[in-house]
Amino acid sequence: MNDILKDLTHIRELYSETGTVDTIITNEFVSCIYNFFDSNYRNLPWRNTSNAYYVLVSEIMLQQTQVSRVIDKYKEFIKIFPTVHALADADLYDVLSAWQGLGYNRRAKYLWECAQAIVLQYNGLIPHDIMELQKLPGLGKATAASVAIFAYNIPALYIETNVRTVYIYSFLYDTAKVSDSAIASLLQHTMDRLNPRKFYNALMDCGTFIKQHYNASRHSKQYTIQSPFNSSLRKVRGQIIRYLVDKKKAHKEELIMYLDCDRDKIEKALYSLCKEKLVCEDNNIYTISRA
Repeated sequence: MNDILKDLTHIRELYSETGTVDTIITNEFVSCIYNFFDSNYRNLPWRNTSNAYYVLVSEIMLQQTQVSRVIDKYKEFIKIFPTVHALADADLYDVLSAWQGLGYNRRAKYLWECAQAIVLQYNGLIPHDIMELQKLPGLGKATAASVAIFAYNIPALYIETNVRTVYIYSFLYDTAKVSDSAIASLLQHTMDRLNPRKFYNALMDCGTFIKQHYNASRHSKQYTIQSPFNSSLRKVRGQIIRYLVDKKKAHKEELIMYLDCDRDKIEKALYSLCKEKLVCEDNNIYTISRA
C-alpha cells in the first residue's frame, strides 16, 4: 500500500516542475487514488445505500467523529429511526438517547430539526440543491456539499480533513498555512465530475491511509490542536446529557454532586445547554427538552 505514497510523491514532483495542473497530472492523480481505492475499499454501511436520509444521518454523525465509532451507532440509529418521518416525529429525549456514545450532542438536535424541516418544507424529500441543503439546521457548506455528493452524485467542492490531507501531500507538502481556497482550486482541476461519489470516497480512504504515515494536514490553515477533553466544558455537557437521559430529571445540586467538578463549569454547561434548548429548567430541576 506504500505505492500510493510513492505515486503521490511523483505527482508532487511533476507539479513542482510545472506549477500547473495539466491533463497529464490530473489523469495520473485520479488514476492513482482510484487504484488505491479499488484495492483498499472500506465497505462502510452508508456507502451501500442510495437513501438520501441515511446519507444525511451518516454525514452528521461523521462530523468530528472517527469512522470506527460511527459504524455501530449509525446502524442502531437507522434501526430506531428508519425514515425521516420517524425521526421528525420523535421526542428529542429519544433522539439523544439513541445518540449517546457519539458525543457533540448538539449534532443530534440539529439532525432532529433537519428531519422536521425536511418533512414540513420539502415533503419529506432531502433537497438536491446545495443552497437548499445549507438552509437546514446545522448543515454548513461542507456538510451540505457532502450530502449532495454522496446522496445524489452531484459534483461539488467538498473540503474536510481527509481531502486536505490528500491535496497537501500530493501538491502542497512544502507549503505552510495552506488555505482552503488553494485546495479548492486544485479540486476544480482534478475532480471526477462524472462520478464525484466515487472520487470523494477514494479521497476519504486515501487521506485516512496517508494520515497513518504523515500528518500532512498540519500544513493547513484550518489545523488546530484541540484542548484536552478531560478538562473541557464539552465533557461536562456530555455528562449532563448522559445523566438526564438515564435519570429523566435532576436537581442542579444532584448534578453538581454527581459530576464532582467545578460548580462554575457545571453552571456554565447547564446555561449553554438550556440556551441551545437541549435541556430545559424549572425551579432548578433539569430535563431533556421536549420541543
